[in-house]
Amino acid sequence: GKVEVIFDQEKYPGFFAWIIPSNEGKGKVGIAGKGINVAETLDKFLKEKGEFSTIRKIFAPIWIKGPIKKFVDDRVVIVGDAAGQAKPTTAGGIFTSGMGGVYAGQAISKFLKTNEETDLLNYQKKWTERFGKEFDKQMLARKILERIDNETINKLFESITPEIIKEISEKDDFDFHTSSIIKLLGIKISLKTAQTLVSSELKKILG
Repeated sequence: GKVEVIFDQEKYPGFFAWIIPSNEGKGKVGIAGKGINVAETLDKFLKEKGEFSTIRKIFAPIWIKGPIKKFVDDRVVIVGDAAGQAKPTTAGGIFTSGMGGVYAGQAISKFLKTNEETDLLNYQKKWTERFGKEFDKQMLARKILERIDNETINKLFESITPEIIKEISEKDDFDFHTSSIIKLLGIKISLKTAQTLVSSELKKILG
């Protein structure tokens, strides 16, 4: 089946709902939104889709305000969600947090041999070199996404052409996806929509 992603700034402010089918009528269903009651909103979303049964429910807050200041503090090594390595745009982080684990492991291994704190601090340096700029852009993109309303979102999707979808699918990277966002925000749309989107934050992303 096809993956469904539902944007609705009134129901899921700043985020979205999703359905990822697997097989035999099963799938993963989720919602996220700023300031909502996740349990109630999820139940309502499922009921709107028809009959269903639940295998397991998981609820968890995720930090999406970017990496924390120190990944290593007094020889305590912080990785993953706790280090702010989840993506600010989608709150996903399998790759970005996973690489955090890899870099942390490498740094710890070397530190145990040398006892040099600089080797331990190299973990954050490596992660930032790989993901720092992308996360800066994603945090700015999040500010824009939290400002736009449903009308603007609809206009954006109505303006997406098969050519844009093809280019994003073939050339862009899922874990470095601000280039895709820029392409979508850069679509020629109505003046009203453009005025909503063209802000100092957008200029920073494009720059």
